[in-house]
Amino acid sequence: MTTPLYPADFGAAKPPAKRPRKNRRMVTVPERVGPRVKLVFSEMARQGFTYDQTEEGSGVRRATIKAWRKKNAPGLESIEAVLGFLGWGFVPVPSLQALPPAFAGDLTALALRANSDIPTTFAALVAVGVEQALVNMTIAEKRAVVEARAAGYAANDNIKRRRASGL
Repeated sequence: MTTPLYPADFGAAKPPAKRPRKNRRMVTVPERVGPRVKLVFSEMARQGFTYDQTEEGSGVRRATIKAWRKKNAPGLESIEAVLGFLGWGFVPVPSLQALPPAFAGDLTALALRANSDIPTTFAALVAVGVEQALVNMTIAEKRAVVEARAAGYAANDNIKRRRASGL
């Protein structure tokens, strides 16, 4: 047995070694998209998140997020997931015309007093209402809510299962 003069991979093109980047490429904000998408990309850029980090943290695929730049509009669940990962909430706020006049007037007065806008004030009121409801719940009621959610998650586990033989 003779040893070859050259190794087996001699002459094969080797990929260049990857050098670590000094400055990561920042996410840019696209021009012709809706305000929700602009918010996502501006927050990703501000917080310094990459597409891969956002995918890992939110569960929304990288290709989906990148497609929001040009082709697709985001769905409610995916935009909520990405905004939640970025530390934002997606709260629907009724217009003042949809509210009863007395409540609309009180909400406007409270927003002016708090030096805030209507959506932020409405979201704060909802948060306070939820907190008060949680404080008033008994331990048994809280446990029942948690168990109901867990049962809902177990029912929708999205686990791939093998098809039974003979079908």
